[in-house]
Amino acid sequence: MSVEFIGFVGNHNASETIPRSGPAIDRTFVETLAKVQENGGFDRVLLAFHANSPESILVGQHVASVTRRLKLMLAHRPGFNAPTIVARQLATLDHLTEGRVAVHIITGGDDAELARDGDHLTKDERYARTGEYLDIVRAEWTSEKPFDYAGKYYRVVGAHSEIKPYRPEGIPIYFGGASDAAIEVAGRHADVYALWGETHAQVRELVGRVKAAAARHGRSPRFSLSLRPILADTEEAAWA
Repeated sequence: MSVEFIGFVGNHNASETIPRSGPAIDRTFVETLAKVQENGGFDRVLLAFHANSPESILVGQHVASVTRRLKLMLAHRPGFNAPTIVARQLATLDHLTEGRVAVHIITGGDDAELARDGDHLTKDERYARTGEYLDIVRAEWTSEKPFDYAGKYYRVVGAHSEIKPYRPEGIPIYFGGASDAAIEVAGRHADVYALWGETHAQVRELVGRVKAAAARHGRSPRFSLSLRPILADTEEAAWA
């Protein structure tokens, strides 16, 4: 099985140790960080999404325009755009970049942040809506004829997209979330399930839950483990 190294392109220079300065989006910083990671051999970079941040698909489009090989993982929060339109946006960008697009679905666990964009559903309701959203996105990407969909949160009639993903295998869907509601949606839709670095036992338990949920749908996702290295000359200095 191949290993994929995924980096991160922020909108400006800031981190846990670097105070933010400058505009909300620093074009020079975005371009420099993207090129450094492409030249450094990274396979893909994450473009994050927050309720107050620049829009990830548009930033990703710019990153693609200043690189040649670097793939994108566009964080996207379902529920605020029509799934049919987002499916076509992603497929369009996938063609313009010759297959460099992936989408990272983040349903969101912070009620206060979600309320800033007008979302007041409960966590389980949000994941149920995400499941419907991805049903429609996948149908837009794969259906050769118009389709109807009737769910609790979405209803479309005669939906159809002329633009499909660039590659036959489609656009990879990355997915995160550890609640029972999240795992059920991951089993149906995740091509890659994303989790944070935790203990071996916690990772093993979560991977097992996702595999079991996916098996019920005849699927076998890959897994992504995100780690945040803290670098210093000694271990003591790193902890400090």
